[in-house]
Amino acid sequence: MRPLSILALEPWYGGSHARFLDAWRELSRHDVRVLGLPPRRWKWHMTVGAWALARRLSEERLARCDAILASDFLDLSTLASFLPRDWDGVPRVLYLHESQLTYPTAPTGPGAGPDERDLTFAFRNVLSCLAADAIVFNSSFHAREFARAADELLARMPRPTPRAELAARLQAAQVISPGVDLEGIPLGPGPAPAAPLRVVFNHRWEHDKDPVAFLGAARDALRDGARLELVLLGERFAAEPTGAAALRAELGARVVHAGFAPDRAAYARWLAGSDLVVSTAHHEFFGIAVLEGTAAGCTPLVPARLSYPDLVPSVEREVSLYAEGELAPRLARAARTPQRWRRAERRARMRALALAHDRRRTAAALDALCESLVDARNGVP
Repeated sequence: MRPLSILALEPWYGGSHARFLDAWRELSRHDVRVLGLPPRRWKWHMTVGAWALARRLSEERLARCDAILASDFLDLSTLASFLPRDWDGVPRVLYLHESQLTYPTAPTGPGAGPDERDLTFAFRNVLSCLAADAIVFNSSFHAREFARAADELLARMPRPTPRAELAARLQAAQVISPGVDLEGIPLGPGPAPAAPLRVVFNHRWEHDKDPVAFLGAARDALRDGARLELVLLGERFAAEPTGAAALRAELGARVVHAGFAPDRAAYARWLAGSDLVVSTAHHEFFGIAVLEGTAAGCTPLVPARLSYPDLVPSVEREVSLYAEGELAPRLARAARTPQRWRRAERRARMRALALAHDRRRTAAALDALCESLVDARNGVP
């Protein structure tokens, strides 16, 4: 097949969304072009993204492409009305990194409950699925959760609803991992042999990742006599979760690094020098941060729910999955035998967990999907 021209549209072009598209553009055997909007004001960008990116397409006078890939932040159901007329019939792929059907709502303030979910944006995800020629989820967990939540939403709506049509479309959906940069994150040896257990938390400092729960569990383990060092790598924002600053101050010198790494090389070095990568997330659609830790050789210690059981093979689940309330005692227990996590064969085994999610495999799978859609549109068997 000749190289295809593929246009990726992303109203939230930042963070993991940007890394996903940049990797595909770099590794694809086709010509992938990205049009994106900055990663801010997500509700507004989700509302006007189809119009704004279609306008960019016209302003830059892009020739008709062979296929379009859009993220869940783009209202694919309205895109066709803004595209040039000669773009009719271009196959469209919807890639769902997350969805507004189940994304955790933010607390409204100290002691307050969560915001009520805005079903307008949730329903846009549903309509985008109906407008797509192919639907792709970033994990099997996300696909299952989306199907359940969408069915529950539509069952509450007055008729007519696209409940049956959506269910049929979701049955045909694919799962393609967003990919992990294994070249940029080499396998590391862990800390020095005599060093305390080093635990890394490399998630965003926001409510859905719950850094306060992590810091609290580390504090409790230390009070029980555990020898721990903490590496805090997640991206922080102007307003961090209530209680995080006080817990960080209480942990003091046990925190050997706190702050977003200045570049990917520095980030990879901190992972390579750690023993465990921990999550306390309330919601996780895939788990890139944890897989990046395992790529460097860290053993994951993650909740026994969400997407994590799908990432951890059955032989490692007793070690890596923890139940509610178990994190602090599990950290204390792990700290008694730090050398266990530094053995070369264990660290190599952990890296192997990430191999199935190598970004090169992701690029090949996305290429193959676009090729199949173009062939189908052209009547090629």
